[in-house]
Amino acid sequence: MSLEEHNKDESLGYHVHVTGNQMRNNFNEFLKPYNIYTEQFAMLCSLNEYGTSTVSQLAEYNYKDKTTVSRLLDSLIKKAFILREPSPTDRRSYLISLTAKGQELYNEVGLCLKVYEAEKEQSISPEEKAITIKVLTHLREMDMRKSIEQLRKDKVC
Repeated sequence: MSLEEHNKDESLGYHVHVTGNQMRNNFNEFLKPYNIYTEQFAMLCSLNEYGTSTVSQLAEYNYKDKTTVSRLLDSLIKKAFILREPSPTDRRSYLISLTAKGQELYNEVGLCLKVYEAEKEQSISPEEKAITIKVLTHLREMDMRKSIEQLRKDKVC
């Protein structure tokens, strides 16, 4: 494929990127009064779902590197939404958990998010929703690094 043949309107990556940005921007606007951002709220969601976790686990749950997760957690600690305590079994590790304030924020914002998503989902059929989730999950689970390494090996890029 030549660069001239690449059409962003037919590019899956472009549409995923633009849609993700639009959804993130809208949700960040909603979160402004709570003084947090989407990525920070994602940490609260993971802690609510999985319970007390390590930084490595949170990085894995959210498909982020540990440095980025640590930065997000530092901000949430300052706002008293989470606690970071030394692990009793591993001196090198810390356990992250929700505080009562963090759980309260999660409950309030989570309910609003659920209503927002339900409203958006009314515009698509259950089948379209299922297919979209299936395709996005498949794309996320693909080993993209391996694909890029193969393209480089084949000298495509």
